Amino acid sequence: FCTPGGGGAVIDGIEKNMKLELFHTEPSRMALLNYGNTSSSSIWYEMEYIQEYQKTNPLKKGHRIMQVAFGSGFKCTSGVWLKL
Repeated sequence: FCTPGGGGAVIDGIEKNMKLELFHTEPSRMALLNYGNTSSSSIWYEMEYIQEYQKTNPLKKGHRIMQVAFGSGFKCTSGVWLKL
């Protein structure tokens, strides 16, 4: 999962409401820790973390990553990426 890294409370809320495990939100937390709130560009930091550093759930060929993004107001979008 690549979730918005807009702050700890945002990540906690997504984790709780989507019933995610800690390893699902680890990339978002690490992007926030290492780069701060980078808004929508955090996806690239999160994907790098998943591919290069995440040991608890390493990215392998055929795996899918769900990207979730929120904007101001009621804006929300999602996408699914496939590891080739």
